[in-house]
Amino acid sequence: HDAWVNGADDPVSGMSAVLEEARAFGELLKQGWRPKRTIIFCAWDGEEPGLLGSTEWVEQHTEELSQKAVAYINTDSTSKGWFSASGSHTLERFVNEVTRSVSDPKGRGSLWDAMKARRRGQIESEDAVRADLRISALGSGSDYTAFLDHLGIASLNIGFSGESGGGIYHSVYDSFAWYTRFSDSNFEYGRALVQAAGTATMRLADARILPFEFTNFAETVGNYVDEISRLPKQNVDLSPLRQSVEKLRRVSDDYDRALGKVARSGSLPADLKE
Repeated sequence: HDAWVNGADDPVSGMSAVLEEARAFGELLKQGWRPKRTIIFCAWDGEEPGLLGSTEWVEQHTEELSQKAVAYINTDSTSKGWFSASGSHTLERFVNEVTRSVSDPKGRGSLWDAMKARRRGQIESEDAVRADLRISALGSGSDYTAFLDHLGIASLNIGFSGESGGGIYHSVYDSFAWYTRFSDSNFEYGRALVQAAGTATMRLADARILPFEFTNFAETVGNYVDEISRLPKQNVDLSPLRQSVEKLRRVSDDYDRALGKVARSGSLPADLKE
């Protein structure tokens, strides 16, 4: 569906995970479970020619999405290796929590343990000592674009990568035969992706308080400002921006402390109820 040629890796591998997640949720519904929030599963068309399907849908439902949408999770292509996540840094800690709950397909502990071990071996990896593993920023190029860049809806793009040979991208060789011989041969990584996406979706759908966390977000924004300051021959006064980042850090810490009170007391304080 919506592939350049055969599309076994890009994007059928990701779409297969979405379909299996939907099937699993259907089984839960049969057993009586009902999510507290609406969950919508989408299969987009026209991604390759220019993100047409997802963009048109977001434009058609802009008002409702702006008022009600909590988050968007995207699974495009996936293969084998290590779990990777890119997206809104307000969900960075949430991703860390989800990956601690899902087993790595190769028995390397949790998905989080496997990622941690890999990053520990990388040169000058800050993640070797940081409590939360960083997630990458989202640019464009897949169906999260309209959600994140146009409406500001927190978004994630997740999948496995790092061990497949590659070389078949957007070609006739991206076939089922290639995928089952050289990539995720027995679909164990696809299963783990469904477990991770399903866990994230269920927690977002049933959370009493949405799991957004802003201290990592503020830290990341601060790092971006530092990167700008190191650019050669830039003559821009960054002090107003740094002041805004510092304010963001302060209010993020305040929010984090308020959530801590909720966790300890089990009740919402008046400022959060508002």
